[in-house]
Amino acid sequence: MEILTNKEEVREKLKNNPLQAAHLLRLNGYGSIKYECACGETHDANGKDVSCKGSAKPFKALLKCSNNFVTMIKIEGFFRKKAISEYGFKASIMD
Repeated sequence: MEILTNKEEVREKLKNNPLQAAHLLRLNGYGSIKYECACGETHDANGKDVSCKGSAKPFKALLKCSNNFVTMIKIEGFFRKKAISEYGFKASIMD
């Protein structure tokens, strides 16, 4: 996973993955999906400490954890879903 360190890097990545509304990708239907967060911990994408801030095509979600880190994950698999963490950053970069 790539860790972004400044606002320009974040803008460039988000430009390549235009965000849509978070509700367009219904993560609840996938059950428990563990992903490696930019904070260094493993979270469940459907956990109470994680909120979905947006979605992107194909099957990507921008998730924010309670540690104030944001991670873009891609969901892969047909029968067995898995999350691949593409990039992440500290949420305060975008403040």
